[in-house]
Amino acid sequence: MRTEPSLSGERIRMLKTGESIHVISKVNAYWLKVRTQQGRTGYVSANADYTNYSGGKSSVSSSSKADRIIELAMSYRGRVSYDFGTRNPDRLIFDCSSFTQFIYGKAGVDLKWGTKDQKRQGFAVSKKNLRKGDLVFFDTNNNGSINHVGIYMGGGKFIHNAPSVDGIAINEINSGWWSKHYVSARRVL
Repeated sequence: MRTEPSLSGERIRMLKTGESIHVISKVNAYWLKVRTQQGRTGYVSANADYTNYSGGKSSVSSSSKADRIIELAMSYRGRVSYDFGTRNPDRLIFDCSSFTQFIYGKAGVDLKWGTKDQKRQGFAVSKKNLRKGDLVFFDTNNNGSINHVGIYMGGGKFIHNAPSVDGIAINEINSGWWSKHYVSARRVL
């Protein structure tokens, strides 16, 4: 939610998935003027990917937030470098978990840094019930310990900051090397 009907408008706050908001007016094809249940007025995207608009009410969709997170992660392909134990957003140098923390943070979702902490956030989901935006965890050393995290994209694919390519990679989760190292998933949206 922003102070003006523009991406340059100051961000008031991120709306929660499923949060109902009252639509005061449709500003144009891109923006809605809204009021939250707490009485705060601002502007949100009129894009159907981000809001479910039905007359006078609207709500934020979890699938649209997941799509936004995936879109953000993909926008950093070719720009991000991998370095274990590093979180340097100014130089776009991350390890796997600082990258997920960075991307989810841009979408208004607070994650802690480190797979040790991220594997406890949200709630567990089974591999067969994965949804876009879920965090997926791996044991790349075969030592029984989670040490890598990525973002599930749907269609059996996930996106992650990978040391093997020194940057953003998209891999299959149900076949090949990564399927053998998959451990668990958490839903944080």
